[in-house]
Amino acid sequence: MQAAVDLDLFKKHVRADDFADDDAYLAHLLATAEQAVVNETQRSRDELVEIGGGQWPQPITHAIMMLGAHWYNQRESASSAQFSEVPNALQALVKPYRKLVK
Repeated sequence: MQAAVDLDLFKKHVRADDFADDDAYLAHLLATAEQAVVNETQRSRDELVEIGGGQWPQPITHAIMMLGAHWYNQRESASSAQFSEVPNALQALVKPYRKLVK
Protein backbone atom coordinates (compact mmCIF):
# COMPACT_ATOMS: atom_id res chain seq x y z
CA MET A 1 0.00 0.00 0.00
CA GLN A 2 1.17 3.49 -0.81
CA ALA A 3 2.46 5.61 2.06
CA ALA A 4 -0.01 8.15 3.41
CA VAL A 5 2.36 11.10 2.95
CA ASP A 6 4.86 11.74 0.18
CA LEU A 7 8.40 12.39 1.43
CA ASP A 8 8.71 15.57 -0.67
CA LEU A 9 5.55 17.03 0.89
CA PHE A 10 6.78 16.13 4.38
CA LYS A 11 10.14 17.75 3.67
CA LYS A 12 8.33 20.98 2.77
CA HIS A 13 6.26 20.69 5.93
CA VAL A 14 9.38 20.51 8.11
CA ARG A 15 11.27 22.99 5.93
CA ALA A 16 13.93 20.46 4.97
CA ASP A 17 13.22 20.52 1.24
CA ASP A 18 16.48 22.21 0.28
CA PHE A 19 18.78 19.35 1.35
CA ALA A 20 18.79 15.55 1.30
CA ASP A 21 20.97 14.73 4.33
CA ASP A 22 17.95 13.83 6.51
CA ASP A 23 15.92 11.92 3.90
CA ALA A 24 16.36 8.48 5.46
CA TYR A 25 15.53 9.83 8.92
CA LEU A 26 12.51 11.73 7.62
CA ALA A 27 11.24 8.60 5.84
CA HIS A 28 11.64 6.69 9.12
CA LEU A 29 9.67 9.37 11.00
CA LEU A 30 6.90 9.29 8.40
CA ALA A 31 6.55 5.52 8.60
CA THR A 32 6.54 5.60 12.40
CA ALA A 33 4.05 8.49 12.58
CA GLU A 34 1.81 6.75 10.07
CA GLN A 35 1.76 3.60 12.20
CA ALA A 36 1.09 5.60 15.37
CA VAL A 37 -1.84 7.47 13.80
CA VAL A 38 -3.29 4.28 12.30
CA ASN A 39 -3.02 2.62 15.73
CA GLU A 40 -4.80 5.59 17.30
CA THR A 41 -7.77 5.16 14.96
CA GLN A 42 -8.06 1.45 15.83
CA ARG A 43 -8.58 0.83 12.10
CA SER A 44 -6.46 -0.72 9.39
CA ARG A 45 -4.77 1.27 6.64
CA ASP A 46 -7.20 -0.28 4.16
CA GLU A 47 -10.19 0.85 6.21
CA LEU A 48 -8.90 4.42 6.33
CA VAL A 49 -8.29 4.50 2.59
CA GLU A 50 -11.78 3.10 2.01
CA ILE A 51 -13.28 5.80 4.25
CA GLY A 52 -11.32 8.36 2.21
CA GLY A 53 -12.86 7.12 -1.04
CA GLY A 54 -9.69 5.40 -2.24
CA GLN A 55 -7.23 7.89 -0.74
CA TRP A 56 -5.94 8.55 2.72
CA PRO A 57 -8.29 11.08 4.40
CA GLN A 58 -6.66 14.50 4.40
CA PRO A 59 -7.04 15.01 8.17
CA ILE A 60 -5.20 11.71 8.74
CA THR A 61 -2.33 12.67 6.43
CA HIS A 62 -2.04 16.03 8.16
CA ALA A 63 -2.00 14.34 11.58
CA ILE A 64 0.84 12.10 10.34
CA MET A 65 2.80 15.16 9.18
CA MET A 66 2.18 16.98 12.48
CA LEU A 67 3.36 14.04 14.55
CA GLY A 68 6.39 13.38 12.35
CA ALA A 69 7.32 17.08 12.43
CA HIS A 70 7.08 17.12 16.21
CA TRP A 71 9.45 14.16 16.41
CA TYR A 72 11.80 15.77 13.88
CA ASN A 73 12.04 18.93 15.97
CA GLN A 74 12.04 17.20 19.36
CA ARG A 75 14.39 14.24 19.00
CA GLU A 76 14.67 13.23 22.64
CA SER A 77 12.05 11.77 24.97
CA ALA A 78 12.76 14.39 27.62
CA SER A 79 13.50 18.09 27.51
CA SER A 80 14.57 20.82 29.89
CA ALA A 81 12.12 23.16 28.16
CA GLN A 82 8.47 23.06 29.07
CA PHE A 83 6.19 22.20 26.16
CA SER A 84 2.45 22.43 26.05
CA GLU A 85 0.14 20.61 23.70
CA VAL A 86 -1.77 22.64 21.15
CA PRO A 87 -5.37 22.05 22.26
CA ASN A 88 -7.30 19.68 20.03
CA ALA A 89 -4.71 19.78 17.24
CA LEU A 90 -3.74 16.15 16.64
CA GLN A 91 -6.77 14.63 18.33
CA ALA A 92 -9.17 16.85 16.38
CA LEU A 93 -7.76 15.40 13.17
CA VAL A 94 -7.76 11.76 14.28
CA LYS A 95 -10.85 11.46 16.50
CA PRO A 96 -13.49 11.42 13.72
CA TYR A 97 -11.79 8.35 12.23
CA ARG A 98 -11.44 6.40 15.48
CA LYS A 99 -13.35 3.13 15.58
CA LEU A 100 -15.43 3.17 18.73
CA VAL A 101 -16.17 -0.56 18.92
CA LYS A 102 -13.59 -3.27 18.31
